[in-house]
Amino acid sequence: MPEKFFEPTCLSNCTTMTKTVSILAVCLGMLMNARAQQDLAGYRTGNYTGVNGVFSNPANIANSRYRWDVNLLGINASVGNNQAQFKLGDLGKTFDGDKLTDQLFGANAGKTSGLVNVAIHLPAVMISVGPKMAFAFTSRARVLGNVTDMDGKLVDQIRNINETSDLPYTVNSNGNMRVNVSGWMEYGLSFAREAYVLGPHYFKAGGTIKYLSGIGNMNVHLSNFKGTIDKDIIRQDGYLTNTSAKVGLASSGVNVSNFDASQLTETSGHGIGLDLGVVYEYRPAESKGYLFKVGVSVLDIGRLKFTKDMTKSAGYNLNIPATDRFYLSQLNGVSLDDYKTTLDQYPQYFAPDATNSETSYKVSLPTTMQINVDYHLQDHFYVNANVQLAMTKGSSKPFNGQYYSGFTLTPRYEGRKFGFYLPLSYNGLTKFNAGTSFRAGPLYVGSGSVLTALMGSSKQADVFIGFRFGQLYKKSK
Repeated sequence: MPEKFFEPTCLSNCTTMTKTVSILAVCLGMLMNARAQQDLAGYRTGNYTGVNGVFSNPANIANSRYRWDVNLLGINASVGNNQAQFKLGDLGKTFDGDKLTDQLFGANAGKTSGLVNVAIHLPAVMISVGPKMAFAFTSRARVLGNVTDMDGKLVDQIRNINETSDLPYTVNSNGNMRVNVSGWMEYGLSFAREAYVLGPHYFKAGGTIKYLSGIGNMNVHLSNFKGTIDKDIIRQDGYLTNTSAKVGLASSGVNVSNFDASQLTETSGHGIGLDLGVVYEYRPAESKGYLFKVGVSVLDIGRLKFTKDMTKSAGYNLNIPATDRFYLSQLNGVSLDDYKTTLDQYPQYFAPDATNSETSYKVSLPTTMQINVDYHLQDHFYVNANVQLAMTKGSSKPFNGQYYSGFTLTPRYEGRKFGFYLPLSYNGLTKFNAGTSFRAGPLYVGSGSVLTALMGSSKQADVFIGFRFGQLYKKSK
């Protein structure tokens, strides 16, 4: 990332919190040219996803439409937040760094949360072994970033300390303001088979075991923040006083301030992940294929163990007496990777936390439960309902990334060579979104929020595109 995003020329008199916020703004701007919940919105609900079906439920590949299927390359990228809205035609203006930060952290913003989610689908292959059994090998590169419960007015006061007249400003929070970003590679081996048949009742089960290779993790959190920000008129400098909090910094792998692409090939953590799923299909004798099916899966079980970079990681008990002032200019020009070194120079305010001495830490995957119901209306027309339940929380472990719970309804048309999907979704972060996606031959492309963005009320931006090919069975199942 360019260094200028973290210097005071971009955000005057930055504190740890403000620089953390800048990370989100940078990620939003970068990823706009590349979504906040489900991968492959709409398209994932169909029967012609091939090997990509394992990412929503590993049991999907059993009794597949394909003898074999290969995914060449795909990318799914999304950003979402609970404050800033945009129109599709004004993306450049909306995602301008300063304007975006004003929307996210304005004086009336309240608690701000955001999510950045990127998955690069690398080569993957699925092979059916007879009509009942299938194997798959998959590989993905993933990045997940969360900003959670940032006090928008506090950040606004810090950013605009020289312009604001609404001072002093006092915060009395029992919450946990936090930012975390994780990147990892995953290599999965999937197996699924038809488990049981009784008349029109078909049951399938499957699982994926994944080796996880950590690229990097960065997290910053500020918990139980109670303090006052004010301005010294003579020095023309903002300061904190009568302040207490617990501050945590942890870093592993990627150097944020001096990023180099070669860092993406290095490993700073490892772990094992697991996806599990079952599918029930009701196939009446007079029907071609199923009349309806119900799938349940638990995705992203597991965690990564990262090696902590002790030169950039620390925990502090912040305590600034009412008679003292900590001037914000003391952090001017400090890069994110140098915060520990700088804060260590003020032990009278930032007392090291003895409980934060571990040399490694474990980051849970963003575990979700997926409950999916698919109904065959007639001929090539279907309707799908999916519930996503988030099972990983970051409130007690601020380094954990998380998705948000939500519901998606997707009517679709699908044939052997072409499919059209209309996902309508609601989630806890970005609320209502409407999008569309297509499948045409080897190409699949779409967005879960493009229609909402056209109407100018979207808090989410996402897109996916990919290429795959395979050999269909002669007769549809």
